[in-house]
Amino acid sequence: MDEYMVILRLIHIFSGIAWVGSAWFITFLLSPAVRALGQDGQVFMRGFMKKSPVPLVMISSSLLTTVSGLLLYYRVSDGFSSDWMGSTAGVVLTIGSLAGFGEFLFGNAVVGPTTKSLGVLGGEIERQGGPPTEEQMARLHVLQGRMHIADRVSTILLVIAVVGMAGARYM
Repeated sequence: MDEYMVILRLIHIFSGIAWVGSAWFITFLLSPAVRALGQDGQVFMRGFMKKSPVPLVMISSSLLTTVSGLLLYYRVSDGFSSDWMGSTAGVVLTIGSLAGFGEFLFGNAVVGPTTKSLGVLGGEIERQGGPPTEEQMARLHVLQGRMHIADRVSTILLVIAVVGMAGARYM
C-alpha cells in the first residue's frame, strides 16, 4: 500500500467535497433565497459571511484540494511524463485538473474580491441607517451582476473538474 497516495487522495477528496459542496450550496440554494428576500436577504448574507466559517472553509478547502491535486497529478503522471499525459486517462485528468486549477485562480481573483466588495458595500449601507443612495445601488447592481456571472463560470469549471477527476480512472 502506498500511504503517500492514500493520504493525498483522502485530503483531495474530502477537501474537494467541502469546496465544491460549499460553492454549489451557495450558488444553487442560498443565493436564490437571498435574492428573493431582497434587502433582508442581503442583511442575512452579510451576517452569514461574517459570522460563519464559510469563507475560511472555502479558502482552506480550495487550497488543500489544489495542492494535494498537484502532488497527486505529479505522482500519477510519473513526473509529467508526456507518454502518460498523452493517454486517454491522462488527457481527461489533465482537463479536469486544469479546470480545477483555473477555478482556484478564478475564485481567488474574482469571486473572493467580489464577495468582499459586496460585504463592504452592504456594511456601508447598513451603517448609514437609511436606504442606499443611487450611487450605492448602482455599485450594488454591478457587483451582484459580476457575482452572478462568476457563480456560473465557477460552476462550469467545477463540473469539468469533478467529471475529469471521477472519469479519468476509468478511461
